[in-house]
Amino acid sequence: MVKVLLITLLTLMSGLSFAQSGAQVGDKAPALTIDEWLKGEPVTTFENGKVYIVEFWGTWCGPCIKNIPHLSKLQKEYSDDGLIVIGVATHEFDGREALDKFMKERGSEMEYRVAYDTDYSMEVEWDTGVLTESDFKLPLAFIIDREGYVAFVGHPENKEFESTLVKAIND
Repeated sequence: MVKVLLITLLTLMSGLSFAQSGAQVGDKAPALTIDEWLKGEPVTTFENGKVYIVEFWGTWCGPCIKNIPHLSKLQKEYSDDGLIVIGVATHEFDGREALDKFMKERGSEMEYRVAYDTDYSMEVEWDTGVLTESDFKLPLAFIIDREGYVAFVGHPENKEFESTLVKAIND
């Protein structure tokens, strides 16, 4: 019961605040330190001339699941313009089994690359800079521009997300 309450509270808070000490707008994007690629062609580095969305998500996170069709639509709409969407699963409280089950049942809805950050190391470097089970925000999206700099940090439903993406695509 406590776990359900904690997850509910964290999900509700996910859109409230994105103050962070990790990657911020204007910073060179941190490295992609993916532990495992679950879907799509692996990306090892940010290529000049391409735009990236890196979204941290969890299988238990309602707003994250709600955003899957939006990210899939963006990947389809802007793939010819050099967009690469990467969903990074993190904070899987029920372990790898829950992630595997989710990917088997709903992975086909994710029409973009999907990775797993097993030890939170990538999420820590990108997001909060602090490794604790309670100090994180999901979903958290980053837009990386064509030169490899962070152009946006925040919730993927934030009104600035789409306008920043379009600007990055058109630059």
